[in-house]
Amino acid sequence: MNTRKSTIAIDGPAGSGKSTVTRKVAEQINYLYLNSGSMYRAVTLLASQREISPNNRTQLTDLVQKQCQIDFADNGKKTLLNGIDVSEELRHPEIEQQVVVIAKIPEVRQEMVKQQRRIAKNSGVIAEGRDVTTVVFPDADLKFYITASIEERARRRFNEFQTKGVACSFEQIENEIRIRDQQDKSRQHSPLKKAEDAIIIDTTQLEINQVIDLILKKIKEDQ
Repeated sequence: MNTRKSTIAIDGPAGSGKSTVTRKVAEQINYLYLNSGSMYRAVTLLASQREISPNNRTQLTDLVQKQCQIDFADNGKKTLLNGIDVSEELRHPEIEQQVVVIAKIPEVRQEMVKQQRRIAKNSGVIAEGRDVTTVVFPDADLKFYITASIEERARRRFNEFQTKGVACSFEQIENEIRIRDQQDKSRQHSPLKKAEDAIIIDTTQLEINQVIDLILKKIKEDQ
């Protein structure tokens, strides 16, 4: 698909399918896939490596401002933390649990917004996260809000962990998603919410390819 180079932003709650959809759409239109969630996980991983507590706001602020550069390689398939591919480490359950605390820190979010805008500056980007339509790229050419029922999102995340051999229960995953939703929507700085001009897509009853086709159609109409 030939497209003019623009910025497409996709928000939505955890497990809604937005990461898979965004990555595949990026491949179809040859855009850089920017996963903002991976950036916060990378900060969490770095903090863990440096033995910095998720609750130590001062040290975390210093870390992200002076010792943390995040980039993407292979058209967004790989997340680089200070030049090192850390894509696999970012999906570990302990990172998932700690990132919620770190992602609420305003100074961390402000630095990540700067880095996200830096990454998007020189190429067509399709970005996904929880505040990319409202805070990071409020002037994006197209905005989408992808959601699904909590039960369906928990099922998807559980199946993902099962495939990777991660020990967990469905009930544990469902409870973590409920907690994450509440935290994302209620945090003081950059809460998860629908942008007024975002196109809402509920994926509960949709296959991945159907969602991809819907988004590609909207992109084509926008050219």
